[in-house]
Amino acid sequence: MKIKTYITALIILFTFCFFVNNSIALEDRYKIVIEESFYVVKEENKEQFLNIYKSRLFPFWQIMKEKGIIVDDYRLYSQRIHTLEPLWTFKTVVKFKNYQSIDKWLETRDKVYNRLFPEEGGYKEPRQQIDLITEAHWDEFIREIPMK
Repeated sequence: MKIKTYITALIILFTFCFFVNNSIALEDRYKIVIEESFYVVKEENKEQFLNIYKSRLFPFWQIMKEKGIIVDDYRLYSQRIHTLEPLWTFKTVVKFKNYQSIDKWLETRDKVYNRLFPEEGGYKEPRQQIDLITEAHWDEFIREIPMK
């Protein structure tokens, strides 16, 4: 009789833990802040734009992922077929763990960037290079809504 009670208690405990873990996972997913940044770049500046992102900004964001500030790889996209509006050339996507992670990123970005590229003067340098060759730029902060 005691064995049945222990087994029943274990089943209830495991079931409870499963639902608690799933609800926490959904709650964490809802807290993730996704930043999509859109860039309009002239044809003659596309290669330079890609070079800055691949050689300077991507390694920087890899460190941010290792630090747990972002929860996925930093991604760069281009449209396969351009729509009429909004017309953009490149889009970057970064998924911050939560809003506090954005604050932590802002506080540490120059320190991390300077460790990677000490001769460049901080994170603002590659951003200024991008700004010089970008015709238009905008950011959208979005969040995923859990469907379950």
